[in-house]
Amino acid sequence: MTRPAAALATAAGAVCALLALTATGCTSSAAGTSPAGGTSSAATLVEPSPDVRQAYEAYWTGLLAAGQKADPDDPSLGQIATGGQLENVRAMLRHYSEGGKVLRGEVGHRIDGMNVSGEQSRVLQDCVDLDRWLIHDRASGEITDQLKDKPSQLSAFTLVRERLGAPWKVTSVSVLGTC
Repeated sequence: MTRPAAALATAAGAVCALLALTATGCTSSAAGTSPAGGTSSAATLVEPSPDVRQAYEAYWTGLLAAGQKADPDDPSLGQIATGGQLENVRAMLRHYSEGGKVLRGEVGHRIDGMNVSGEQSRVLQDCVDLDRWLIHDRASGEITDQLKDKPSQLSAFTLVRERLGAPWKVTSVSVLGTC
């Protein structure tokens, strides 16, 4: 693979990993459907409740902080993600840590709304801009060879809570397309 192609592949993988998706997780699965089984549309989306919005913002705050250290064992990760998403986030951070890399910068958001899918599950739809969240060499601080202009991704973030009153946590992410 040539250097630009390798960089593109790495960046594409990083974008997917930044959303904590694996190759099998990059789908437009049930997260993009309404409870009635149809495709989500802006008409079916509602404003996220304050507790869901707060949990989603905490997810990104925690993920950005953990990325700066590339620490897969950061205890705060278990407070913001669960299940497969927690495993994916830890695997991504482990990958960067072992490669001597860290993630720095910020992520842009345009939250379009959420679908309510039962008392314990919410699917938040967000246009995620990863252009300013970049991979850096841990030792030198230099930006590594990567795709720096990434298309914003319309993504569905499924948040669940284990019981009523428990905090919401991100359990999966599906990329729906570009936005």
